[in-house]
Amino acid sequence: MQIITITVSAIISWALLSVVSRILLVNFDLDPWMFSFLQLVSGGLTLLLIGYRGAGGASSFARPSTWVLGALRVLSAALYTAVLAIISVLETGIISALNLPVVAVFVWVLHKQRPAVIAWVGHAILLVVVTVMARRLESDLQLTVLGLMGLNAMCLGAMNLIAEQHPENKTATLSGRAWFTGVVLAITAALFLCLRILQGQEILTQITAPLILSSVIVGVLLRAPSMFLAFWAVSAAGAQGYTAAISLLPLFGMMFEQAAVAVGLLDTSRFEVESLYLAFAALAGTLLIWFSGQTYTQKK
Repeated sequence: MQIITITVSAIISWALLSVVSRILLVNFDLDPWMFSFLQLVSGGLTLLLIGYRGAGGASSFARPSTWVLGALRVLSAALYTAVLAIISVLETGIISALNLPVVAVFVWVLHKQRPAVIAWVGHAILLVVVTVMARRLESDLQLTVLGLMGLNAMCLGAMNLIAEQHPENKTATLSGRAWFTGVVLAITAALFLCLRILQGQEILTQITAPLILSSVIVGVLLRAPSMFLAFWAVSAAGAQGYTAAISLLPLFGMMFEQAAVAVGLLDTSRFEVESLYLAFAALAGTLLIWFSGQTYTQKK
């Protein structure tokens, strides 16, 4: 029961973060890069302060795998934010169904574990759902969204597999988990900044009071808990189990987004009942994979 609670809480937190971020990006025309960067900084510092008593010390910053996690988080955040700015959370979540087939390929190649026979049907359903959803988008968005979300799926798949095996993600203490997650967010923020500098782009010119205020609030109240719960869920349910649970993201995202439209926080809704059917189809495909012997069987 604890594993289910942690995993579902992580998905709900991500869905709420996605919707709140879309509201702020659309309504206040915030710079997406600076918005994400300040979130990472504020969220990371919050978790480091919470977890310093269970800290692994400076050695936490010296692990190469932690820096790889940070780099993958940078790429994933940039790709996901770019997609979120042009389509809805429900649509983005449905296309995120790519994550599970990508993880299946990674596990098959790296750990010599292949999907069970019935699981192939589930993966086929997910790929069909993603294809249908992509074809429902405006023609000029289809290839862009598929390309960005495909890269995002590879980043998330690699990140979840690394996080599952990371020694500091196996700690039993909440303070230790907070410290580890804070370190990853701090490294991610540092890499964000380095990338911006290397691109030769201005940093301070995009900073405004609404940007700082909204970014810090979202970073502390949503970004930090989302990452904390996500890493905990990966440790508890495994990379495959957590990735499968992401199929719930579009459903929670739809509920939050429609609530935002109802109260006037978003002017228009991209919701279509056909998208809801696709979300349930993705959920069905995921459940089929999960029930087929806990997703994977050892290759003989």
